[in-house]
Amino acid sequence: MNRKIGVKTLRIERQGVDWHLIGAILVVSLVGLFALWSGSIGFAIRNGGPFSIIGKQFILYTISMLCLVAVTLMPMQFLRALLPFAIVIGLVGLALPIATPLGVTLNNAHRWIMLGSFMFQPSEIWKPLMVLYLASFLDSRKESVVESGMTTIPALVMVAIAAVLIFLQQDFSTSILVLAIALAMLFLAGTPLVFIGSLSFFMLLYGALMIFSSQYRVQRLVGYLMPGHHVQTINYQIYSALRAIQSGGLFGKGIGLGNLKISSIPEVQSDFIFAAFVEETGFLGVVVVMALWTFILFRAGSKLSSADYFTRLAGFGLITLLSLQVLLNLAVVTGVMPTTGLALPFFSSGGSAMLMSALSCGILINLVRDSSNPARYKGVREAMGAVHD
Repeated sequence: MNRKIGVKTLRIERQGVDWHLIGAILVVSLVGLFALWSGSIGFAIRNGGPFSIIGKQFILYTISMLCLVAVTLMPMQFLRALLPFAIVIGLVGLALPIATPLGVTLNNAHRWIMLGSFMFQPSEIWKPLMVLYLASFLDSRKESVVESGMTTIPALVMVAIAAVLIFLQQDFSTSILVLAIALAMLFLAGTPLVFIGSLSFFMLLYGALMIFSSQYRVQRLVGYLMPGHHVQTINYQIYSALRAIQSGGLFGKGIGLGNLKISSIPEVQSDFIFAAFVEETGFLGVVVVMALWTFILFRAGSKLSSADYFTRLAGFGLITLLSLQVLLNLAVVTGVMPTTGLALPFFSSGGSAMLMSALSCGILINLVRDSSNPARYKGVREAMGAVHD
């Protein structure tokens, strides 16, 4: 009896699994890991040895992939039940870098806490957590949300508190990003456009105030508006990145043969890793990576379009998160927008960013599976219930 129940349960669990989506995510993550190994070699040699960056990142990659598998297999009802506790822990986590001795300061930013020998960035985990919370909150009020945006005020207060805490960490770009994601989810939920417009106006005021409250951010804005000037100072990083991209040409210099990545691009292992990748793989590499991300996001979106309210809203919220992370990072690297501190999912070094990408993709896979089989957990409960018959 138990064996039969187990087989039936396993068959139910397998229904709706999108192996094409999983395969594309695995491929893009491995491409990102390989790109980091090749692109960061010069930085690694100067800072501990040729494997000092990729060795640590491989460990973090493995842990992140295990977390991806875990959230993929967890029942979504269980994840939703944990959300109130997770939100409280998440808000406390956002306060830790600026209010406790656990905080670590790097380059005048207070975004990290030290956990043993690893540094952790709480704002990265806040992103997918906030998406799930907003989807659950809006799902419980879906009838009233379309009538009045005031229904969303409790959730918006929580989002605003998080955005301010992230800004106090000197992380302006992530602060704006979480506000933009929240705004997008309100729009997807059918919140009145007048309310959306009012929030957009206040968001622009917030952004302007935050920019002009810091001389460093003003300098970055001036550098962006005058790209041909200050190439040895405030525009040096973007100037070096553009040189690497242009030198890549159509097919690139070849894997491991890039030379500008060695010393010309500051912090190449982080937000500007894509410049090193394009130097070695050229325009062809750009096409491959963008094709993979396009497939992932459109594949998930097509499956979620007919799902229930929560699944659809949470899924498209995660798609918005991943899309913005990719597009904004590439916009910065190519000089389309001012320099920010947003990592490229699965490419940039850092365990927190890797974990955020893995959790977001894992939850997305879970939601896609639910959308393909809405009775999934009902069937599992029925199968398990046979034990007591």
